Amino acid sequence: MRAYPLIMLALCLGLWGCERDSSAQLDAELETLRHRPVGHLEALPEQPVYQPLHYDAHARRSPFAAAPGMVVTAPVEAPPSGSVRPDAGRAREPLESYALATLRLVGTLSVGGRTIALIRTPDGRVVRLQPRQHIGENSGRVTRIGSDHIEITELAPDGRGGFSEVSRTLTLGATS
Repeated sequence: MRAYPLIMLALCLGLWGCERDSSAQLDAELETLRHRPVGHLEALPEQPVYQPLHYDAHARRSPFAAAPGMVVTAPVEAPPSGSVRPDAGRAREPLESYALATLRLVGTLSVGGRTIALIRTPDGRVVRLQPRQHIGENSGRVTRIGSDHIEITELAPDGRGGFSEVSRTLTLGATS
């Protein structure tokens, strides 16, 4: 019977807390939001009408020919006759941005008579490589892919303004 007055007291306190009006602050906040100025968006500009262009190639110059008035200059120093040079106009391949010593051969695959080498770059990516693709910073070109190595021909400066071909081998795990 002693618990009965405590239960009644807790019930009265609970009802007294619910009776208080705490929504006045919420009503005031909503009223300020209702009276806030409303923004206005300007209309989008009018879009231009699409006009197709008919291209007549016969009446125009070739886009691959030099423009009129353009002077094409020869290289300042001509390479010695018979020497090899890197092809400056060729687009570089992804593995040419790494030094050959930083690349690792991690395996080879033979699919349908074609052999493919798997090369790991210093940043951990594995790239597929086929014969005649380029590798390394010295215009290296893959000449042969074996089961545990790849043979590469690089162009090294010969000290006389030209280049000479140097053979390198990339084996499973190291360069030699």
